[in-house]
Amino acid sequence: MVLIVLTILVVLWLAVCHAVLDNPRVDPPKRSDAVFVLGPPDTSRMAYAEDLVFNQHVADTLVISAPDPQPYEPPQMQEYYSTRPFCAPREGVEVICFKPDPSTTQGEAMELQKLAEERGWDTVTAVTFTQHVPRSRLILSRCYPGELRMSAVDFHITGKSLLMQYLHQTGGFIKAWLTPGCDQQLPWNPKSLD
Repeated sequence: MVLIVLTILVVLWLAVCHAVLDNPRVDPPKRSDAVFVLGPPDTSRMAYAEDLVFNQHVADTLVISAPDPQPYEPPQMQEYYSTRPFCAPREGVEVICFKPDPSTTQGEAMELQKLAEERGWDTVTAVTFTQHVPRSRLILSRCYPGELRMSAVDFHITGKSLLMQYLHQTGGFIKAWLTPGCDQQLPWNPKSLD
């Protein structure tokens, strides 16, 4: 009986994850004060953000969250994240790179709040990947009161990678529910005190 109940719960969880994470509400491109790339700024995310800025002329400001490289990343991606070629100045566009503190979506949201207040932004287009859209929309909207438009890059993940993403996003939602404020942090992952 316990096995049946557990199986039903897992199937329900997978169905909810598929419905919420694989089919999020995304917004069509619209003129914004900034395009805000949530990290890590992988090549797919950056190509999409650059298309929004340079080809679709969505914004004149490109903001890029550039956390430290992770040890599980392939060596070429660690090199890419370490050298930060995406932070290079571009003609006709202001490029702002920052290291989120803490190195989480919430740290990115706190930086968005700061930049938006300093610059008087009313509309921001955030770029992330499909399964991250629902949680990032929740977290960013806690810190940013303006119009938030979410855009997604689809990585076409399947199998074990998709299951790991479901677990990661579920854990992220639990953390978001435990820390409902913009800058409220879990005790073991605080913002630095610099």
